[in-house]
Amino acid sequence: MARRDQLNPGVELNGSDYAERHIPRRTTKTRRPSKSETNPLQRPVAARRRTGVQQKLPYGQGDSRVKRRALVRMIPEGFGPRLFKVSAALLFITLLFGGLIFALYLFGGSRFFALRTTDPEGNHRITDAEIEKMVEEVAYEGVWRVKIKSVRERLLKNDLIEDAEVTRVLPDKLHVVIKERVPFALARRGDKLVCVDRNGMMFGDESLLGGKNIPPTITGLMDSGENMADYNHKILLMYQQLLKELDSAEPQLSPRIDEVIFNEDMDIRLALKDSRIVVMLGQEDFRTRLNAALDVLDAVRRKDAESLQVLKIEDAQRLLGGSRIAYLNATIPKRVIVGLAE
Repeated sequence: MARRDQLNPGVELNGSDYAERHIPRRTTKTRRPSKSETNPLQRPVAARRRTGVQQKLPYGQGDSRVKRRALVRMIPEGFGPRLFKVSAALLFITLLFGGLIFALYLFGGSRFFALRTTDPEGNHRITDAEIEKMVEEVAYEGVWRVKIKSVRERLLKNDLIEDAEVTRVLPDKLHVVIKERVPFALARRGDKLVCVDRNGMMFGDESLLGGKNIPPTITGLMDSGENMADYNHKILLMYQQLLKELDSAEPQLSPRIDEVIFNEDMDIRLALKDSRIVVMLGQEDFRTRLNAALDVLDAVRRKDAESLQVLKIEDAQRLLGGSRIAYLNATIPKRVIVGLAE
């Protein structure tokens, strides 16, 4: 109090005067304008930027002029008319080609492309008329529309045709080149005989061989199944090897064979022409084994007991007495087993 009195000597202050002197003064920072609409609690723009609030784009949704200017910068001038012209040109070209193809399709079915001539080549056992008939079955729509693959597939359904090549000769002709199967031997299929080529494919009948130089008949080929072609091909390879060995020296032995029988293991049995006796040969040494079996039969026919003894034939006395032979097993080296009929 002494200090405050010293500031204004001679002036006596009471408590209310002292309180009025300490009322805080309003400054420009704290003074609220009387007619201002600004909220003193609202933060300034700089403060809002620091808090991460995204600024508005320079053009809003309502500012269409600004948007239009931006699009003009991205799309070159005159783009719309050019796009329309290009689209119209593409549409015209598509319609043109589509109409052309449709017109050609209609024209292809006209009488101008009707099949009038089939030109076969390479056929010897199949007549031209038979080939023309098979082609006409699938070429009824004309030469232009016909599917070459369909014609070829129809021709290959014939057993005598091994392969076929078909060429379209506009406007009205098909050229057909035929490769026929060549019969090699006869094969037993069920109760009838058919021809078989060197690949083991069965076709036709025995008349195709003409009855001349017919090799032994083959029994044991497959008629159907997934492995038919491979299995029959292996049998024909072994069959040809058999004939080659039997006729590799004089005298040739294949003329004495009536039938070659293959089992599931491809072991070979031969049926002789003169007696129908079966000779088992196995899968090798065909000529040697057949010669041994034929020696036994010759000794029995001569009733040569000494030769039978040398050949180590059991039951020689029964053989000499007239017992009938059912089979000869020549697969055992240096010995032939004789099987007698019951």
